[in-house]
Amino acid sequence: MSPKFITLLMAGCTSQGIEDRRQKAEDRVAYSRDCQSTLTCPTEDNLAECRAEYLPTDDQRHVEGEVDYPVYPPVGGAHYRCWWDWGVFAEEIPEERWVHNLEHGGVVFLYNCPDGCSDEVSQIVSAFEGRERLIVSPYSHMEWRFAAVSWEYRTLMDCLDIDKLDSFYKKRMGHGPEDVASMAPSGCMEDDAENEGSSGPDTGDRASDTGS
Repeated sequence: MSPKFITLLMAGCTSQGIEDRRQKAEDRVAYSRDCQSTLTCPTEDNLAECRAEYLPTDDQRHVEGEVDYPVYPPVGGAHYRCWWDWGVFAEEIPEERWVHNLEHGGVVFLYNCPDGCSDEVSQIVSAFEGRERLIVSPYSHMEWRFAAVSWEYRTLMDCLDIDKLDSFYKKRMGHGPEDVASMAPSGCMEDDAENEGSSGPDTGDRASDTGS
């Protein structure tokens, strides 16, 4: 191999390395924007809204008690030492527990339906029950009707779009800081001492939620 070719090859590798580092740096820039594709589930006024957000965090601390998250639903941050079992739940789960599941590469589907949405919940269960590393739960700390959440990412929707949930799950499941697919350790599900979630200052309101 000629010295000239080796020099060109090394220059190309160096350039690629710089580009890779630049791309990674760009990936750490938070964003909050309209979803790239239109929802397939128009609301009553036919103006279904959808937000896609990336909110990076390096906080993986284990803490006791409630956590004051910067946004709700949270996409990472400090959390309780015990995570939650995977599956479908009819009762609301404290954020501090399922944020730990996000750290393990899990995905959480949340719904907030004060007027009821049993049909939509049945659709979610029918489409996703049994999926690996997934939690489905009601959640009252957001103004959006449905949300898909993973570590650092969330999609917020006015109405239920099963295809968008499926796409989110396939793209985000297994991409947390830790790779843990197991259920919660023995005793964690009975540990209710710190199971009260916080209400938090940010409920995903369209006027106030900037994704920062």
